[in-house]
Amino acid sequence: MLPQYLMIAIINKLINKISIILMVMMFLMPIITSILILTRSIFGIGSISAQELVMYFHATIFMLGIAYTLKHNRHVSIDIFYNSFSTKTKKRIIKLGYLIFIIPFGVFLIYISSGMVFESWRLLEGSSEAGGLGYVFILKSLIPLCGVLIVLQSFVILTKEFKGKVEDDC
Repeated sequence: MLPQYLMIAIINKLINKISIILMVMMFLMPIITSILILTRSIFGIGSISAQELVMYFHATIFMLGIAYTLKHNRHVSIDIFYNSFSTKTKKRIIKLGYLIFIIPFGVFLIYISSGMVFESWRLLEGSSEAGGLGYVFILKSLIPLCGVLIVLQSFVILTKEFKGKVEDDC
Protein backbone atom coordinates (compact mmCIF):
# COMPACT_ATOMS: atom_id res chain seq x y z
CA MET A 1 0.00 0.00 0.00
CA LEU A 2 1.38 3.40 -0.97
CA PRO A 3 2.16 5.77 1.92
CA GLN A 4 -0.51 8.35 1.00
CA TYR A 5 -3.17 5.62 0.80
CA LEU A 6 -2.08 4.25 4.17
CA MET A 7 -2.34 7.77 5.57
CA ILE A 8 -5.82 8.13 4.03
CA ALA A 9 -6.91 4.86 5.65
CA ILE A 10 -5.61 6.00 9.04
CA ILE A 11 -7.30 9.40 8.76
CA ASN A 12 -10.58 7.81 7.66
CA LYS A 13 -10.51 5.39 10.59
CA LEU A 14 -9.76 8.26 12.98
CA ILE A 15 -12.66 10.35 11.62
CA ASN A 16 -14.97 7.30 11.82
CA LYS A 17 -14.00 6.61 15.46
CA ILE A 18 -14.56 10.27 16.35
CA SER A 19 -17.96 10.19 14.62
CA ILE A 20 -19.05 7.28 16.83
CA ILE A 21 -18.14 9.26 19.95
CA LEU A 22 -20.03 12.27 18.56
CA MET A 23 -23.11 10.14 17.87
CA VAL A 24 -23.13 8.97 21.49
CA MET A 25 -22.83 12.59 22.63
CA MET A 26 -25.70 13.62 20.33
CA PHE A 27 -27.80 10.84 21.83
CA LEU A 28 -26.96 11.76 25.43
CA MET A 29 -27.20 15.54 25.09
CA PRO A 30 -31.02 15.82 24.85
CA ILE A 31 -31.44 13.19 27.58
CA ILE A 32 -29.21 15.12 29.99
CA THR A 33 -30.92 18.38 29.01
CA SER A 34 -34.36 16.87 29.63
CA ILE A 35 -33.29 15.55 33.02
CA LEU A 36 -31.90 18.99 33.90
CA ILE A 37 -35.16 20.68 32.94
CA LEU A 38 -37.28 18.17 34.86
CA THR A 39 -35.20 18.25 38.03
CA ARG A 40 -35.12 22.04 38.00
CA SER A 41 -38.84 22.51 37.34
CA ILE A 42 -40.16 19.65 39.54
CA PHE A 43 -37.65 19.52 42.39
CA GLY A 44 -36.02 22.93 42.13
CA ILE A 45 -32.63 21.27 41.84
CA GLY A 46 -30.07 22.47 39.31
CA SER A 47 -26.65 21.15 38.44
CA ILE A 48 -23.94 23.45 37.10
CA SER A 49 -21.71 20.49 36.23
CA ALA A 50 -24.49 18.80 34.21
CA GLN A 51 -25.21 22.07 32.41
CA GLU A 52 -21.54 22.43 31.59
CA LEU A 53 -21.42 18.80 30.44
CA VAL A 54 -24.13 19.60 27.88
CA MET A 55 -22.12 22.65 26.81
CA TYR A 56 -18.96 20.50 26.51
CA PHE A 57 -20.86 17.95 24.41
CA HIS A 58 -22.21 20.71 22.19
CA ALA A 59 -18.76 22.24 21.64
CA THR A 60 -17.22 18.82 20.99
CA ILE A 61 -19.89 17.90 18.44
CA PHE A 62 -19.32 21.10 16.51
CA MET A 63 -15.53 21.23 16.72
CA LEU A 64 -14.86 17.58 15.91
CA GLY A 65 -17.85 17.13 13.61
CA ILE A 66 -16.44 19.55 11.05
CA ALA A 67 -14.00 16.96 9.67
CA TYR A 68 -16.81 14.40 9.45
CA THR A 69 -18.98 16.80 7.45
CA LEU A 70 -16.06 17.51 5.12
CA LYS A 71 -15.49 13.78 4.65
CA HIS A 72 -19.10 13.21 3.62
CA ASN A 73 -19.45 16.46 1.67
CA ARG A 74 -22.24 17.65 3.99
CA HIS A 75 -20.76 21.05 4.73
CA VAL A 76 -22.43 24.31 3.79
CA SER A 77 -21.86 25.21 0.17
CA ILE A 78 -23.24 27.71 -2.27
CA ASP A 79 -24.70 25.72 -5.13
CA ILE A 80 -26.47 28.50 -7.04
CA PHE A 81 -23.78 28.68 -9.72
CA TYR A 82 -21.88 25.49 -8.88
CA ASN A 83 -24.61 23.12 -10.13
CA SER A 84 -24.45 24.55 -13.65
CA PHE A 85 -20.66 24.10 -13.93
CA SER A 86 -19.01 21.24 -15.79
CA THR A 87 -17.41 18.40 -13.82
CA LYS A 88 -13.95 19.70 -14.69
CA THR A 89 -14.79 23.19 -13.39
CA LYS A 90 -16.32 21.72 -10.23
CA LYS A 91 -13.11 19.77 -9.55
CA ARG A 92 -11.05 22.94 -9.98
CA ILE A 93 -13.31 24.82 -7.59
CA ILE A 94 -13.01 22.03 -5.01
CA LYS A 95 -9.21 21.99 -5.26
CA LEU A 96 -8.91 25.77 -5.06
CA GLY A 97 -11.42 25.98 -2.23
CA TYR A 98 -9.45 23.53 -0.11
CA LEU A 99 -6.07 25.02 -0.99
CA ILE A 100 -7.06 28.68 -0.61
CA PHE A 101 -9.70 28.60 2.12
CA ILE A 102 -10.13 25.39 4.09
CA ILE A 103 -6.51 24.34 4.73
CA PRO A 104 -5.42 27.90 5.64
CA PHE A 105 -8.42 28.12 7.99
CA GLY A 106 -7.35 24.86 9.70
CA VAL A 107 -3.77 26.13 10.03
CA PHE A 108 -5.09 29.46 11.35
CA LEU A 109 -7.14 27.65 14.01
CA ILE A 110 -4.05 25.76 15.14
CA TYR A 111 -1.88 28.88 15.16
CA ILE A 112 -4.31 31.28 16.83
CA SER A 113 -5.41 28.86 19.57
CA SER A 114 -2.12 27.19 20.49
CA GLY A 115 -0.93 29.87 22.92
CA MET A 116 -4.27 29.99 24.71
CA VAL A 117 -4.41 26.20 24.94
CA PHE A 118 -0.85 25.89 26.29
CA GLU A 119 -1.62 28.52 28.93
CA SER A 120 -4.86 26.78 29.82
CA TRP A 121 -3.02 23.47 30.26
CA ARG A 122 -0.28 25.17 32.29
CA LEU A 123 -2.94 26.48 34.69
CA LEU A 124 -5.09 23.33 34.43
CA GLU A 125 -7.91 25.79 33.89
CA GLY A 126 -11.24 24.86 35.40
CA SER A 127 -14.74 26.26 35.38
CA SER A 128 -15.33 29.78 36.64
CA GLU A 129 -18.61 28.54 38.16
CA ALA A 130 -18.76 26.98 41.62
CA GLY A 131 -19.61 23.32 41.15
CA GLY A 132 -18.67 23.41 37.46
CA LEU A 133 -16.47 20.98 35.58
CA GLY A 134 -12.76 21.43 36.06
CA TYR A 135 -11.72 20.56 32.54
CA VAL A 136 -11.82 23.81 30.58
CA PHE A 137 -8.24 23.12 29.43
CA ILE A 138 -9.43 19.94 27.69
CA LEU A 139 -12.37 21.76 26.11
CA LYS A 140 -10.06 24.48 24.76
CA SER A 141 -7.83 21.76 23.27
CA LEU A 142 -10.64 20.99 20.84
CA ILE A 143 -9.91 24.21 18.93
CA PRO A 144 -6.45 23.26 17.60
CA LEU A 145 -7.59 19.63 17.32
CA CYS A 146 -10.39 20.86 15.05
CA GLY A 147 -7.75 22.61 12.91
CA VAL A 148 -5.64 19.46 12.73
CA LEU A 149 -8.64 17.35 11.69
CA ILE A 150 -9.63 19.92 9.04
CA VAL A 151 -6.11 19.84 7.57
CA LEU A 152 -5.97 16.02 7.67
CA GLN A 153 -9.39 15.59 6.06
CA SER A 154 -8.47 18.21 3.45
CA PHE A 155 -5.37 16.14 2.65
CA VAL A 156 -7.62 13.11 2.07
CA ILE A 157 -10.03 15.05 -0.14
CA LEU A 158 -7.26 16.68 -2.19
CA THR A 159 -5.49 13.34 -2.63
CA LYS A 160 -8.74 11.91 -4.00
CA GLU A 161 -9.17 14.92 -6.29
CA PHE A 162 -5.61 14.88 -7.62
CA LYS A 163 -5.03 11.11 -7.77
CA GLY A 164 -8.54 10.03 -8.65
CA LYS A 165 -11.09 8.24 -6.51
CA VAL A 166 -9.54 6.45 -3.54
CA GLU A 167 -11.51 3.91 -1.53
CA ASP A 168 -12.51 5.30 1.86
CA ASP A 169 -11.02 2.44 3.84
CA CYS A 170 -8.17 1.65 1.41
